[in-house]
Amino acid sequence: MNDRYLQAQAFAKSRHGEQKYGDYPYHVHLDTVAEIARPYGIDAMIVAQLHDVIEDTDTSFDELADLFGFTIADAVNYVTDVKLEDRVKRKLEINQRLLSLDPAEDAARLALIVKTCDRLANVQSSSNNSRRHFLMYQAEHDAFKHAVYRAGLCDPLWQQLDALIHSKDCVNCA
Repeated sequence: MNDRYLQAQAFAKSRHGEQKYGDYPYHVHLDTVAEIARPYGIDAMIVAQLHDVIEDTDTSFDELADLFGFTIADAVNYVTDVKLEDRVKRKLEINQRLLSLDPAEDAARLALIVKTCDRLANVQSSSNNSRRHFLMYQAEHDAFKHAVYRAGLCDPLWQQLDALIHSKDCVNCA
C-alpha cells in the first residue's frame, strides 16, 4: 500500500483514539470508507481515512495541510460538519456547501466522492444494525443526493446507495 495512505491511516487511527463506531473501534469505519473509495484512487482513499479527523478531533486544517497537502486538507474540510447541536441545521449547512462544489476542482471532486462513500458505508452498516439510523438516512436521502450527486462522478456508488435506500426496510435491524 502507498506510504501516504499508510501515513493517513495511522494518523487517523491515532487521532480518533478510543472513539467508537457502534461497537467497533472508529478505524473500522474509516477502513470501510477507504475500501469503498478504492476505485477512485489513492487520494480518495486518503481523504476517506481523514474525513472525520477535523470534525471529531482537535486536528486543524493547517496540520492536515502540512502533513498531506492542501488538496487533501481542502477535501477533508469540505466534508466536515459544522459544530451545531441540531442535526437538521448541520445537514442543511453541509448540503448547501456540497451543492456549491465544482467537481472540476480536485479537492471538490475528492470531497464529493468520499462523502458518497461515507454515506454508503453508513447506510450499509445501519441497514444491518440500526433501524433508527437507517430510517434517518432514508429520510435525508433526497436532500443529500441533491447536494452531492454529480452525473458521471461515482455513479456505481449511487446505484448501490439508491438501491439500499429504496429497499423496503433494514435487513437485520433490531
